[in-house]
Amino acid sequence: MSEGVDPNRLSTLSLLANISLAGVKLLVGFFGNSFALIADGIESLADIVSSAIVWTGVRISDKSADHDHPYGHGKAEAIAALLASVGLLVSATFIGVNAVREILVPHHTPALFTVPVLVVIVLIKEWLHHVLLHSGRRMESGALKAEALHHRSDSLTSLGVLVGIGIAIFAGPGFEAADDIAALLVTVLIVYNAIRIARPALDELMDKRVEDFRIDAIDKLSRAITGIECLETIVVRRSGREFVAEIHMEVAPEMSIEKGHRLSHQLKDALLADPSLRLTHVVVHVEPFG
Repeated sequence: MSEGVDPNRLSTLSLLANISLAGVKLLVGFFGNSFALIADGIESLADIVSSAIVWTGVRISDKSADHDHPYGHGKAEAIAALLASVGLLVSATFIGVNAVREILVPHHTPALFTVPVLVVIVLIKEWLHHVLLHSGRRMESGALKAEALHHRSDSLTSLGVLVGIGIAIFAGPGFEAADDIAALLVTVLIVYNAIRIARPALDELMDKRVEDFRIDAIDKLSRAITGIECLETIVVRRSGREFVAEIHMEVAPEMSIEKGHRLSHQLKDALLADPSLRLTHVVVHVEPFG
């Protein structure tokens, strides 16, 4: 993917892919006599809702700060990621319950043509996971990374169904429930991915302190400005794909309010101008040194 990929285009691509693949799974599962594949298709319907949520979250997060939202709309991505994780948990519950039910109820062996269809579905899902995860990491987008993990969990689900169908077809009578057992085991992986998605989203919504290179970079930049004695406090927190900083700057006690104010703006402007920091909002509080 190029460096200028629009996250809105990626989320739209993900949404359209989920709609198409869900339809394929449901049709092939119905005509191929595989309830596990039908359940996988129904789980993909939840992916469609999740993709729509992520797509909405990304679009909202791109809005500029306004009077009612002076810190911007970046947290919309964290909310979207959290809702996507809830969707995963709901899907996992549905698959698990129905897998147990199908294990207890004997059924016919799935059709052979379901195997190549599932192979193609797994490959497409893995490609989508790679594309969205790469872009999500580069743009530090929690929503895109959440959607990437969603594709990975769906890929693992389909892979589990593929293994189960393969055993049911090639192992012969007595192994008809193998696809349902595989789907039940993959449910655990879906729950794990849901937790992985939810944790960073909750950290952002709870304004967890970000400890990374930005702390040292902010301190180093302040030392280059004459008149700033030190930075007593540096707090950085995430807001979507961007960051917000709150700083306590110490100056000489006898310094005038006007000069201290000017230094704080000098520091703020320098921080906002550094593209590597990706700061959208900086608050500088002036305190007497010592």
